[in-house]
Amino acid sequence: MVPDLRKRYFLLVGILIAACGLSLMFRLDFSNAALLLKELRIPRLILGIAVGAGLSVSGLVLQTVLSNPLAEPYTLGIASGAALGAAIQTSLKLKSSFFGLKAGAVVGAGLVITLILRLITRGLRGQETLILLGVMVSLVASSGLAIWMALADPLGVQSVNFWLLGDLGRASLGSSLALLVLVTVISAYFFVFSKNLDAFLFGQEWVESFGVSLRGTRKVAIALVSIIVGFTVSAAGIIGFVGIVVPHLIRRWVRVHRHFHLIPFCFLGGAALLTLSDSLARAAGEPRELPVGAVTALLGAPAFIWLFMRAKQGELE
Repeated sequence: MVPDLRKRYFLLVGILIAACGLSLMFRLDFSNAALLLKELRIPRLILGIAVGAGLSVSGLVLQTVLSNPLAEPYTLGIASGAALGAAIQTSLKLKSSFFGLKAGAVVGAGLVITLILRLITRGLRGQETLILLGVMVSLVASSGLAIWMALADPLGVQSVNFWLLGDLGRASLGSSLALLVLVTVISAYFFVFSKNLDAFLFGQEWVESFGVSLRGTRKVAIALVSIIVGFTVSAAGIIGFVGIVVPHLIRRWVRVHRHFHLIPFCFLGGAALLTLSDSLARAAGEPRELPVGAVTALLGAPAFIWLFMRAKQGELE
């Protein structure tokens, strides 16, 4: 890593450490600190790191393999599809343990991405077209979720609503650690095979002459992103705009295009952003707390509009 990038890397690590400290120590009751940290703060922090890192890396990979700077799990409707999949599995009263609960969400995310890929191969590649498709998918999924909530137990609707808006408060230490391991392993895979992602920056014929299959790389990447999105949505609900804001900010900050550098920066940046957003959600709603997804939407929606306008004017790569 070049010296300039190394300095930025350590600065980002410092920001993440500071965000972790703020999350753990914010209005901590020191009379019961040990129990509070063990049962609530540490699991919540680990979950925030895992979800933020996973969504950020997923956004970076989707923007690359779909050749669209506006692609991310939320704007493409993948997160909504995952939420609907988890809801359907719950309604069918299937296994609801840690891995069982996530299966429906992973399937829902995978079906949405498969639909998007099918439409892209039929020529629907435009930036505006892809985002419009994501909006339509989100509307369909939202309608399905509304029907599910209408038929569900009324006492559980409020907590489900909070989950759908993004909620880290349900974290448990075991499941949060498992999710962090999963996100780290998949991110490490993308890091090791980062040259395959770099290949999407060049022409298909030039790349395949070097033995890299763009179609095969895209399929593997899409499958792994489906797993990340399904698990993160099932654990923390729908949290939007992390996957688009962080990759673009990182690209503008480090000014490199190689995924060897972008992936670890996005991993750390996404973890830091969601951790800080969660602390802000707790502080702004005191004595209650705001859904963290609402905070990321407030921060990310203006950035998305700005990016959309730039993409429309052809200013984004």
